[in-house]
Order: sequence, then structure tokens, then C-alpha cells
Amino acid sequence: MRTRINDIVQRKRPTLTNPTTSIQKFLSEYINYLESNLMNSANSEEEYSNPRDLEVRIHYIEKKFREHRAMRVSHGLSALPDALITHILSFLPTKDSIKTSFISKRFRDLWLQVPGLDINSHVPPVIKKFISRFLEINRGLCLQKLKITSDGRSAYHHGTREFIAGVINRRGVQQLDVATLERPLTKELMPVDIYKSNTLVSLKLANVRMPNPPEFVVSLPCLKTMHLEDIITQDPLIIEKLVSGCPVLEDLTVFRVFDDNVPVLRVRSHCLKRFCVKFGRERMIPGKEYAVEIDAPGLKYMNFRDNLSDRVVAKNLSSLFKIDIDTQFSLGITTTSTLQMKKANISDFLKDVSTVRHMIISQPTIEVLYSWMNHGPFTKFLNLTRLEASFCTLLLQKLTHFLEGFPKLKHLTLYLLYLKDLEPENLELTVVPRCLLYTLECVEIKEGATVEKAGKKRARYSKRTKVSKHKKKIWTEIVRYILENSLVLKKLVLCFSPVTNSVLDISEALPTFTIRSPRCEIFSHLTSL
Repeated sequence: MRTRINDIVQRKRPTLTNPTTSIQKFLSEYINYLESNLMNSANSEEEYSNPRDLEVRIHYIEKKFREHRAMRVSHGLSALPDALITHILSFLPTKDSIKTSFISKRFRDLWLQVPGLDINSHVPPVIKKFISRFLEINRGLCLQKLKITSDGRSAYHHGTREFIAGVINRRGVQQLDVATLERPLTKELMPVDIYKSNTLVSLKLANVRMPNPPEFVVSLPCLKTMHLEDIITQDPLIIEKLVSGCPVLEDLTVFRVFDDNVPVLRVRSHCLKRFCVKFGRERMIPGKEYAVEIDAPGLKYMNFRDNLSDRVVAKNLSSLFKIDIDTQFSLGITTTSTLQMKKANISDFLKDVSTVRHMIISQPTIEVLYSWMNHGPFTKFLNLTRLEASFCTLLLQKLTHFLEGFPKLKHLTLYLLYLKDLEPENLELTVVPRCLLYTLECVEIKEGATVEKAGKKRARYSKRTKVSKHKKKIWTEIVRYILENSLVLKKLVLCFSPVTNSVLDISEALPTFTIRSPRCEIFSHLTSL
């Protein structure tokens, strides 16, 4: 009988022909469930074993199970007020929100009360018709959120952009998210009216052509969050205009593209608290130079991932609390004649952010700073107490010089990278920086990703690789160095993959180390790879 049930289930679900281990386990339990129900519902053994109506009875049991599950979901949600349910539904795409109308009678019209629309369609007339119908049913509804993903060119030709502007103005939209899957090369998608909205609090644009001067004027008095991704413009001052027209802007994210026609990304704002910039090296225009200028006295967090800008200027960042740096400062494509100038620009940038308290720095960035570490630290970070740094084994030789730049460091997280082709013979750490003697209380040593060469990728997580004896020797030495030179250390956390941990056996070597801090506790964890 069990074989017959299994054949029916497999026939009804062809995707289970080659199930994984987890699916096999679920399938076994599910067949047990069906068999138990068939036995309980049968009036006799003959009825239970009759193959002619077995499939029909299985279908009935599955249908009853689905109805029961839907009822349980509806009963659980029924305890919530309508306002809370519609708030939850506002985080779903509109098409998924509509599906909840089949849960029960109560949910039939709840999706219509959701104060937001999230539509993904490449047929602009459908978008316009659906939004118009939705707003007609909800004449008094304030539309807090409007998200549209479509084909930019089609949207322009069908007048969708004017329609969107009308909706924003009439319904007081607070969050606007517009993205196109094809870059609008000839016409701007968004009308200039939306840049004068008195209600917008959040604006996100992706693959959108910006308006051209002189018609473009920005006045967004309530906007606090702006996200610009791969925008295209003919106005080189577009970012500066957008920021200056947002007097309460707090969060700015810019994902740049090589042909955005913005040679200088200039951001000046007294209220900006969070700034993120990403500018990759996937494509570039030969001979073109880029720059970033940031002047934000109230800035608290900066995420800098710009590999193409030749010049980076930071002013008035005394309030900066945390910075995440992952960049090579365009040094990989420089010439000998401009090398010293670029090094000076990098040094000035680091001095401008030297008041930061928490830093995350990638291995490619540390590689760029390598030349400064021959004669001590590149600059002093006198306020910094928390550091997260990714070090390849080759650069660990400069770890002590690097740490000399952080005299008040309390919490250090090291992500160790293993380079297959660039391993040093020995790790000789003789200098003891001030932070190890007086302030360092917690150290976390975690395994990073294996890469082929320095600077190839930023590593935070590991891949399974064959662990060499070299790796064991170098990584064990760094643990010994920390324990034997940290006088006030309270906690040492070691996080390695199961493969690495089995080879390193640091726990066996620990008794041979001299632990200088009597209060130090050592914890060892395995990372899931």
C-alpha cells in the first residue's frame, strides 16, 4: 500500500523525481500522514486496499489538509486589527497582497486598504489602469508608498510619467521607488514635478534619466532618504542640485555608473547623517577623471566603495562615528608621474576621517596603504576604539605597524585571508603597539576567504579549501602574538571553519603560550561555510 501511495504522490508532483535529502525526509513523513489517514477513514480492509479509488481519496485528504491550514492561518491573523494587517501587507508586492484575499471573507477587501502599491509590469497601460482603478475605489486613501518597476522607454511613450506625477501630488505619496530594467537613453522617465513634491520623505531612482538644465529645479522640503542608482544625466551638477534642494536630507546613497556625466560627486549638507557611495571598475572611460567631495558636519556613518575616483576630499567630518572603507583609490590605473600626488590625496583623506570611532577596512585598501607601513602608521586615529580589518597572510607582517595608528583600540576583529601563491616564509612580529599594552580588551580572529592574489576580492566569509601547513604555522603564530603581548585582554574569540580548525589545532597549542593577561578568556567557534 505504501508503494502505491508513493507512486501516486510522485505522479502528481513530477518535481520530486530526484528529491534532495531534506525533501526525501519530508516526503517520507508526508506518506506516513496519508497512509494513517487512509487507514482511519476506511470502513474495512478491502476498502483500504482498493486501488480504484485510492487516488480519489488521497486527493480528498490533501484538499482537506489545505483547507485546514488556510483556516489556521486566517484564525491566527484574525486576532490582529485591520490596521495592523494592512500595515503588514504594505511590505509585500501588490500581486502578493491581492492573493491574501482568498484566505477568508474578512481578507477579501483588506488589500484594497493597504496604503501603498508595489507594481512590477512592462505594460504601462496596465499600470495606469490598475492604479486608476485602485485610487477610484479608495478616494480618500493617502498613498504612503508607490513603487513601480517597468520598461522605461515604454513608460515614456505611454505617458506613464505624467500619470505618476499626478498620483504623487493628489494622494500625498511619501515613499517613491521607480526603477527601469532598460536604461532610458533618450528621454527622462520622471517629470520635473516630482522634484518639487511637498510630501515625499523617501526617493529611490534606479536606471533613470534625470531632467536637463535649465528647467530642473529641486525643492523637496520633507525628503530624508535618497537612493540614486545608475542614473544618467547631462547636468554634471545634478547630485549637488538634488542635495541642496533637500534641506532635511539625512540618508544619501549613490551607486555611480561610468557614464553618468558627473566628474565630481559633490555633497554638501549640514543635516546629512549617512552617506554611501559605490563606484566599481567594471567599465570605465579611458582618460576620464573622477572625484568625490563630501562636506557634512553632521555625518555619522560613511560607506566608501569607490575604486575609480582619483581625488577624494572630506571636510568637516568631526561627527563621524563609523566608516566602512573598501577601495583602492584608483591607484591600480595610475601613472608614475601622478603616484605621489595620489598618495598625498589618500593621506589627506585619512586625516580628514581620523576622528572616527569605528572602522571597517578591507584587505585591498590595506594593500594600498602597505607602503606607509614600512616606517610606522599612515596616520593616527586617536578616537578609534573598534576596528574590523581583513588581512591576507602576506600583509600580516605589517600588522603591528598598522595597529600603531590606533592607540586607544579596545575591540579588534581580524579577518584572515589565505593567499595560495603569496605566502611568507615566516611571520615575525616584534613590535608591540601601544593598544596591546594599555587598551585592547577583546580580539576576534575569523577565517576569511581564500583568494589567488592580494587585492582580488574583499573577504568576509570563507570557502572550503585545502589547508596547508604554512597556514597552520602563520595563523597559530598570530594567536600566540596576541596572547603573549596583550596585557589587559579580557576575551579572545577564534572562529575557523571545520576544515581549518581540524588542521590548526590551536586549542592544543594554547597551553604552550604565555597568556599575559590574567583575566583573558578564550572561546573557539566553528564557522558554517
